[in-house]
Amino acid sequence: MSELEKKRFLAKIASLYYLEGLTQQSIANKLNISRTKVSRYLTRARSEGIAEIKINYPAKDFSGLEYQIEKKYKISECIIVNTLESSETTIEAMSGSLNNILSRILEDGSYIGIGWGGSLREMAKYINVMEKNDIKVVPMIGGLGKTGTGVHTNSVAKNIADRMNGISYMIHSPAVLDNREVKEIVEKDSNVSEIMGMSSKIDTAIIGMSDIGMDSTLIKTGSFTEEDFKYLKSLDVVGDVNLIFIDENGNHVPNKIDERIVRVPLEGLRKIKHVIGVAFGKRKLKVLLGALRGQIINVLFTDEETAIGIIKAG
Repeated sequence: MSELEKKRFLAKIASLYYLEGLTQQSIANKLNISRTKVSRYLTRARSEGIAEIKINYPAKDFSGLEYQIEKKYKISECIIVNTLESSETTIEAMSGSLNNILSRILEDGSYIGIGWGGSLREMAKYINVMEKNDIKVVPMIGGLGKTGTGVHTNSVAKNIADRMNGISYMIHSPAVLDNREVKEIVEKDSNVSEIMGMSSKIDTAIIGMSDIGMDSTLIKTGSFTEEDFKYLKSLDVVGDVNLIFIDENGNHVPNKIDERIVRVPLEGLRKIKHVIGVAFGKRKLKVLLGALRGQIINVLFTDEETAIGIIKAG
């Protein structure tokens, strides 16, 4: 079966299930396959974007809460959505506002800087800004996670560029290297120096934020150990923004791990006109507050529970 025929078959099964309302067993009987295969094909149809599920959540007015945060932290925009059951559905709920903001602030030929991680991977699925031309998407950090998994920096950049009919660049270096000497050698590589040099052209950045708890994705990628995080906590680090480790007031905390990291530094991030931060959930509250207090981000996407936590934190 050719690739096109496979996609048509997946589309047929998805249509029978989602549009015609047939049960998985009915589809199995109709197509002479097992119900297990039907379930597997439906999952694949969703993962490949052949079938997309959209949930229209009841609208809720957060304008008052958004304005409080905008005024308190002197940011240009705050977007708040309902607190939903999963991060994926929360990010989907943000997608319309994200596309609206990007349509307003991007111009033909704009450079977008991209971080890494699960939130940005999910956001990439919903970006739909096709009216701009020659958009360039640039990684602002070396690779974290495995290429092709979706959370890797290059994968996130490519996925976003594909959704905007733009061009993505790749950085051929891990984010975290073995030691300072290796980092110094890598930063002299023509590819790495070219990509890092592009940071001066970035006018819009989309970044995630990580805490330094044991459930952090940074631990799961194998880039950091529990001992690394214990060390960072001893320095009063609350989390990172683009692998820039900050305290509760958004100050960069110097540490021995910095000398091994390939990324755009804090002073480079501060020069970017629009820095869109995406963070929600109790685990992210401290690092989010730090990013706001330190004015590292000027556009915030979060959920209702986190927004209330921001206001209560004072």
